[in-house]
Amino acid sequence: MGRFTIVITLLIIASFVRCGEYDFTVEVAAGKFQCFFQPVDLTKHKTLEVDYQVIDGGDLNINFMILHGANILKQDQLKVDGSHRIELNQPGDYQICFDNSFSYQSRKVVFFEIFLFDAHGNLDETDLSAMARTDADLSSKMNELGVTIDEFHRRANGIKNNLNKVEYHQALLRAHEARDRAVMSANFDRVTFWSVVHTLVMVGVAGVQVFMIRSLFEENSKIGKVLRKGKFD
Repeated sequence: MGRFTIVITLLIIASFVRCGEYDFTVEVAAGKFQCFFQPVDLTKHKTLEVDYQVIDGGDLNINFMILHGANILKQDQLKVDGSHRIELNQPGDYQICFDNSFSYQSRKVVFFEIFLFDAHGNLDETDLSAMARTDADLSSKMNELGVTIDEFHRRANGIKNNLNKVEYHQALLRAHEARDRAVMSANFDRVTFWSVVHTLVMVGVAGVQVFMIRSLFEENSKIGKVLRKGKFD
């Protein structure tokens, strides 16, 4: 029974291995244009999906493009976030580009995810079939439990797909949280700056008023003479 448990555990762990989903957080400097390349194999990949979101920097907007060679397949201008899915009909490297050349001062921090799907809409998976081997003892024990290899594999894949969806939504929530935190931090800095400026102005005005009132009661004060007579003696 111990061997059976170990094999089941290894199968579950192996079923979670994936290579069709990638997520990155990158910084695009002010005035810069950056591209990231994603190779595509048409024998395995049929659909490419890209989700992106600006989480920090300036007005939280950026220009976005998906290119294949010199062809622009998808394009956004000054967007905070976006999601694009394209059908793949040409092999090679697809470019995921972020353009911050319109900004002269603010760098942008962008979170984006790339998904590669097969013809059935499933994420491209690492092929583990070469690692498989037939175990008659394992098969007989599973038959005694009323579980077939195909049924077990189907259920494990279902669990894996659900976990992938959970991870995807968690990544989006983390990106939203990071963007909201950046907005709050920027607002806090802006409010603090202008509060300090207004405080200094009020203190300065109060000091000038005190000085001018004191000048009214000083005989030798030139400013007091101007205030009292409207001119210098």
